[in-house]
Amino acid sequence: MKNTKYILRGFTRHGGFTMFFAVLVASLALAIGLAILDLMMRQLQLSEVTSQSQYAMYAADTGAECALYWDNKYNTNKSAFATSSVSSPPTSGVFCENIDIAAHGTPPSSSWSISSGANAATTTFTLTNGTNACTTVQVGKSLYLGFERTTILSYGHNTCNTSASNLVEREIKVSY
Repeated sequence: MKNTKYILRGFTRHGGFTMFFAVLVASLALAIGLAILDLMMRQLQLSEVTSQSQYAMYAADTGAECALYWDNKYNTNKSAFATSSVSSPPTSGVFCENIDIAAHGTPPSSSWSISSGANAATTTFTLTNGTNACTTVQVGKSLYLGFERTTILSYGHNTCNTSASNLVEREIKVSY
């Protein structure tokens, strides 16, 4: 009769253990699922940073290549950039990304500025490209022991918005 009493209530002597085991298995499955979700979210964030870094690197490379080209190919192997002896390089005709970077007063797409001293000069210009990435390039020329040295610093940014929370900057330096 005792067994009948338990059966009528819908319980058996092992009913508590079964419930405990079911809750334990469900908790374990939930913990594993949350751990996998956390791992996936971190991987997605890392992937986003990696792609933004790639945009910045491409922008820096574009600026450096443009500066290298125009440093060697302008007007019969003369540089398009200021030197200590030539403080006024061309005002037009130097194109990067289909933008005349030498044309003064064309921001935000491009701007061109020159600072020069007795033995050195630096030309700075900026570029934007179709992916909204921006590049700032500094071409420095100096005289050292009678030889002209050139240093190109190209700073690529994944976005032109300098206050963006996902701003990534990459730099390429070329010296010769």
